[in-house]
Amino acid sequence: MIKRLIKRIFFILIGIFLIYVIFSNIGFFQNMVDGNNASIIIDADTGNEMDDLFAITRALLEDDIEVIGLTSAQWFNHPDATDSTVWVSQQLNDEILRNLKMTHIPHPMGANGPLRYWGNPVPNRSPAANYIIKRADELPAGEKLNVVVLGAPTNLASALILKPEIAGKIKCYLMGLKYDPMLRVWNKNEFNTRNDLDAMDYLLNNEQLEMWIMTATTSAELVFTKEEIFEVMEGKQGIWEMLVNRWKSKFPDHQEWIMWDVAIIEAIIHPDLATVREIYVPDENTQRKVHVYTRINAKSMKKDFFKTIKEYI
Repeated sequence: MIKRLIKRIFFILIGIFLIYVIFSNIGFFQNMVDGNNASIIIDADTGNEMDDLFAITRALLEDDIEVIGLTSAQWFNHPDATDSTVWVSQQLNDEILRNLKMTHIPHPMGANGPLRYWGNPVPNRSPAANYIIKRADELPAGEKLNVVVLGAPTNLASALILKPEIAGKIKCYLMGLKYDPMLRVWNKNEFNTRNDLDAMDYLLNNEQLEMWIMTATTSAELVFTKEEIFEVMEGKQGIWEMLVNRWKSKFPDHQEWIMWDVAIIEAIIHPDLATVREIYVPDENTQRKVHVYTRINAKSMKKDFFKTIKEYI
């Protein structure tokens, strides 16, 4: 009798817990960009590796997402860095849009270096930062501009420093930082963060800015193989040839690649494929909570990516 009662109580508690989990995530899903032709600006350091190209292409092919801007970001802290890394990103952004016949989408160039003066950040002005300000200013009261940052956050941080009052009108989706959900420990030793630490700190410290962070820790679960990509895209023209050639020229000996940036795009399009938690920012930053993707369904994300690609080939 007692065992039966304990068992019943156990299942009741499990049921209550599951109900709590479901309803606690509803707020997250409702606040995310999910359909209804939501609009986004993508800010990408397209020139440094290759996952940016795949992520941008995926976003541009999504019917429920309207890309209203594609801005270029710098990546100066890289072994292959040129004198103008942002120009390399800009050229690739232009080529992506040409291949998809989407050059009507605004694609202003970003800053070629990080914020200046440690401890007292000075904005690095650029057409990209000005464009973010312009689109935020145009929004009706109560609406927010979705800015998806795939590289160093220089352009968004510069826009906010130039016009601080737009912070409350922006929802920032950012690929960067590292976070261990088990140990609850942040780590800023990550490529995008290191390309502009002052900009990252500025965003984390800005209590008016809504942030959704896909960490390098979580997104590392999404891996594409060279065989998978080439089987679908090789021999095709346009954007597909561009993506295949990027892999061949940039990392010819790599048989697989982590698609960090694809992970955040897929999470935006399909919120149900990611787990989100509200977590306090690193201790050294102004203490507030941000939304952090702590898990992703990498298998389903990959399946959705290739399903979408095959529909357009």
